[in-house]
Amino acid sequence: MTATATTARIDDEDAGMEVDPALKDAAGDPKIVSLRSAKSPPADVRVPAFRINGVTYSILTRPRVNQGIKYVHLSRTRGSEIAIDYMLEVLLGKDGYEALIDFDDLTEENLTAVIEAASRIMAGAVEAPKGKQSRGSRRSAG
Repeated sequence: MTATATTARIDDEDAGMEVDPALKDAAGDPKIVSLRSAKSPPADVRVPAFRINGVTYSILTRPRVNQGIKYVHLSRTRGSEIAIDYMLEVLLGKDGYEALIDFDDLTEENLTAVIEAASRIMAGAVEAPKGKQSRGSRRSAG
């Protein structure tokens, strides 16, 4: 069995859709976001995160945006514990994650410090674009 893909132009009027003029290109066609995989994705950048018995483990400094979205999704749909587990595994990598969960003398304070550092990094992956400042919610008016 093979899968095939076809593309077809959908006329706004035929589909019963009304497209805001700001979302149309110069020819009047709807602007569609085109996503493509990177040919040469940037290399992962890691920095030291914690040390266990003289072995230093690193943390990813710039997770992919889709990983940030998955973290937010897991937090919303499955709970913060599942999301934190996912975040630590992604950012610490297999070795760092396993070292942390296998360290019998891990304290709550140690874990909190690692989670807080990882949370700051993961939050950066899903921040809103910096270009236009939001005025806040309508209710707060700022």
